Amino acid sequence: MIPDPNDEILTIKRRLAAKFDNDVHRIATDVRERQGLSGHEVISLPPRRCTPTATTNNYVNRSHQSDQT
Repeated sequence: MIPDPNDEILTIKRRLAAKFDNDVHRIATDVRERQGLSGHEVISLPPRRCTPTATTNNYVNRSHQSDQT
């Protein structure tokens, strides 16, 4: 039987989470530190901002009638 790669990924994920007490911020800090030490160029992009746009879609309730009349 072929081993499921997801099992290996989940094992690594759980081991990493346990190492940092399930703290996402500590995990991300460790990843950034390891990236910096790798010798590869690390590119940081500015955050993308979501811009709201007007929509013509109207909410339809369960009775399939528009709330806007």
